[in-house]
Amino acid sequence: MKTLIQLFEESVEKFRDNNLLLEKIGNQYVGMTFAQTRERVYRMAAGLLSLGVSKGDRIALLSEGRNDWVVSELAILYTGAANVPLSVKLMETSDLRFRLSHSGARMIIVSRNQLAKIIPLKDELSELEKVIILDEVTKEHPKDILLKEVLALGDAFLAEKRHLLTERMQSIQPGDLANICYTSGTTADPKGIMLSHRNYTANAEQSLSLMDVFPWYTTLLILPWDHSFAHTCGIYTLMSAGGSLAAVQSGKTAMETLKNIPVNIREIRPVFLLSVPALAKNFRKNIEKG
Repeated sequence: MKTLIQLFEESVEKFRDNNLLLEKIGNQYVGMTFAQTRERVYRMAAGLLSLGVSKGDRIALLSEGRNDWVVSELAILYTGAANVPLSVKLMETSDLRFRLSHSGARMIIVSRNQLAKIIPLKDELSELEKVIILDEVTKEHPKDILLKEVLALGDAFLAEKRHLLTERMQSIQPGDLANICYTSGTTADPKGIMLSHRNYTANAEQSLSLMDVFPWYTTLLILPWDHSFAHTCGIYTLMSAGGSLAAVQSGKTAMETLKNIPVNIREIRPVFLLSVPALAKNFRKNIEKG
């Protein structure tokens, strides 16, 4: 039995120079190796510890799929906190308010494109202490802090107190909470599904028992990254096997992002794709139309 931290650390040792993450920057995809990802995770996790994150805390994550989505989740887990991944499809303030309040999130990590959704909640939710912004923007609220500032705090923390991060990592057990994944809430209030480290690592092991995945495999993760299927089979199964995970190029709108998918498929040439029936039907229709 292992934790997600152990899964990741073992993969780094086996596949350190393989690209784990691929993100389109400018006109081309740029890779981040397993070793580079771990170094960024350490810096961010140390920054979170510097901000006072305690074991058992909840930190929400609202962003499109990107390298720093995975880095953020791992950094949260390294502190012993639990991630609360939120769907970028949530548009109503009330939907976000419920999930943040219900989960007891102390902080939220958010991308530039999603930041406007959080603005009304900064003063309303007193328990929400920090809004960590992944991109370079002008800070407009005392709770705002940029990721680059968190990384700088992490660098200072690692220089003086690296042992505290190591101790926190080593204290995490397979049964500890890793994730609170919310249902859509179409028939009643959304339910927060509490998933442990072992829930995820067991699912990754089970996935690899059904399908061979090799270190040279690459996939383009076209499903929402907070989606439980994409989370388990897309992120942690690939990570465990040493494969590479590419993000769809984010557009300014959801429709623009969708239009990037066929372009990105041609660029990445994934070995396999994870899909849902609606997407598969759309692929088939377009293939048949030529």
